[in-house]
Amino acid sequence: MQPINCLLIDDDEDDRDFFAIVLDGCGQPYNLIAASSGANGLGLLKSADSVPDYIFLDLNMPLLSGKECLERIRKMVHLQQVPVIIYSTSSYFKDIEDTRQLGATFFLTKSADIDTLSRILCDIFNGEQLPFVLS
Repeated sequence: MQPINCLLIDDDEDDRDFFAIVLDGCGQPYNLIAASSGANGLGLLKSADSVPDYIFLDLNMPLLSGKECLERIRKMVHLQQVPVIIYSTSSYFKDIEDTRQLGATFFLTKSADIDTLSRILCDIFNGEQLPFVLS
């Protein structure tokens, strides 16, 4: 089985560590690359040689917000088919609608429940039909 290549763009180190634990619970091989800012994440994505299978993107980051980052990702031709999953503590309707219009694939609200998040990630990786908002 091929490993799933994920890029997580999140400025919070604890959230990045937690995400790796959640991926471990999914039971599928994976490669996780984590970027601590939107600028770092975009730098990793500029090369067409390193296209991840999935991009997980926090909204609330300094300097370059998740929405700005998403907008730039969707302008990169080599990334247009890559699912971008917003991974945020926000559950505001405006954030959900804005990211939908900017081309996000899913909006996943962060939770401290490892089992729930692992199940959701497994569903995403298995190509399940899911609603836009996941929690």
